[in-house]
Amino acid sequence: MTSSPISSSKPEELDLTMIKLTGRCETHGNWERDCLKSLSSRMSGKCPECEKVAKPVSIQMQTVSGECEKHGEWSKVVPSMLAKKVEGKCPTCYQEAEEKRVQDEAARMQRSASEKKSRNISKLLDDSEIPRRFRERTFLNYNAESDAQKRALTKAKAFAERFPKAVEQGASFVFCGQPGTGKTHLACAIGNHVMKTFGNAVRFLTVFEVVQRVKSTYGNSEKTEADVMRSFAEPDLLILDEVGVQFGTEFEKVIITDIINRRYSDMRPTIILSNLTAEELAVFLGARVIDRMHEGGGGVIAFDWGSYRAKVAKDASLPGGQYRPVAWMDAD
Repeated sequence: MTSSPISSSKPEELDLTMIKLTGRCETHGNWERDCLKSLSSRMSGKCPECEKVAKPVSIQMQTVSGECEKHGEWSKVVPSMLAKKVEGKCPTCYQEAEEKRVQDEAARMQRSASEKKSRNISKLLDDSEIPRRFRERTFLNYNAESDAQKRALTKAKAFAERFPKAVEQGASFVFCGQPGTGKTHLACAIGNHVMKTFGNAVRFLTVFEVVQRVKSTYGNSEKTEADVMRSFAEPDLLILDEVGVQFGTEFEKVIITDIINRRYSDMRPTIILSNLTAEELAVFLGARVIDRMHEGGGGVIAFDWGSYRAKVAKDASLPGGQYRPVAWMDAD
């Protein structure tokens, strides 16, 4: 008895060789595509563009209806697969709830943005070092009586309201005049407006504070003079008060000139406050420094009127202009 040999077949090996198939489609014209050789028999004659076109899907629609206590009878046509989910749900109620959700979310985001802005402004005000007495100084509570005062107010207000342009142009100002003429009021009104409206960083410093901070770095390993000078150059607006008090010292002059020049080069606005006249300030800082303050639309504003403080402290209706106590000091 002879036995028949058992036949065995090997699985067909996958040919990974890439070949190019070509053809012509009635819709898309001539085409070609790269294909594995082992798949060529399946892909032959198949236009790649035609394969991209999705086959239409038939969706069965169904009418769902009901009655709402608020809106009465309702009906809505929906895909059959969603019929169970919307059953018993008034579409008008759903729309109203969705609108309320969107409104609530918008209100929440607005509150969050407002709170964040308020926190940022509070931090800017704290970091600005504007004296507490001048934190609430604005253009509205600046008392401009003479034409010169009104011109100063107009220029200061325009500078503050167009501060982004002032930054772009690198505009700076010098407010010079006798004490009590409102220089610090207007400068701080600018600073307050810039922080609250545009979120720019402002720094208010007296020359004495600047000099002391520079001197404090001598023998100090934590902060160098370069670090301190950089901190004066970084704020978007620097208000520098009491420049040239008693004509200052040579050291003071070098420091102030360096700060002004750094900020001039970086196009960062600076407001200089001084009790000196424009001519005296030019002698102290140098004509070149004062000349630079005129670039970009800036300049020197002379506060050449009398002290406002004298008007506050005296009342002409009393004999000899005696002092009139303010309301909170009146005896009960």
